Amino acid sequence: MKKILLILTLIAGSAVLASAQPRSAGFRLGSTGFEAAYQHSINKSQFIEGDFGVDFGAAAGKKAGARLTALYNIIWARPAWTDEGSWAIYAGPGISLGYVADKVVYDVGDARISIFDKGAMLAIAAQVGLEYTFEFPLQISVDIRPYLGMHSNTGIKMNDQQYAGKSGFYNAGLAGFIPSISVRYRF
Repeated sequence: MKKILLILTLIAGSAVLASAQPRSAGFRLGSTGFEAAYQHSINKSQFIEGDFGVDFGAAAGKKAGARLTALYNIIWARPAWTDEGSWAIYAGPGISLGYVADKVVYDVGDARISIFDKGAMLAIAAQVGLEYTFEFPLQISVDIRPYLGMHSNTGIKMNDQQYAGKSGFYNAGLAGFIPSISVRYRF
């Protein structure tokens, strides 16, 4: 009976500690797509972030895909630029996977043809950002998040000929160097 009470006490204590940490949820709009964003603070200088959304990639909206990204961020500085609200400069690594469109190059006879085709993507992400939290529960941030990884499609059919799938560098990941904007509700 004592073990059961101890286990229930530990579970209840963990739930209280987890719910006491600040969280935020909202959206992120970037050069490659639109994502639902969630942040959960680990402590005052670290937080995890998870994003899931539509990825337009290098295809500029022609073949939308989906991408899931998880990041671990460290707050490097909290500048006191304003009397109200709080600023944070953060950076961190992460991982991303999805089913997205990217440029694939095929050799057709003497020519090279570039097309945008959907395929699986697995990449390492790196994020650097600046965040402002208002006195009321609203948070905005600007960040860059490049993805370095691989893209692999299953093949295409062109001119009545089937071409095998190809794996290569995830080209659209470099569009992450273009700044993205996030707006989140903090609770």
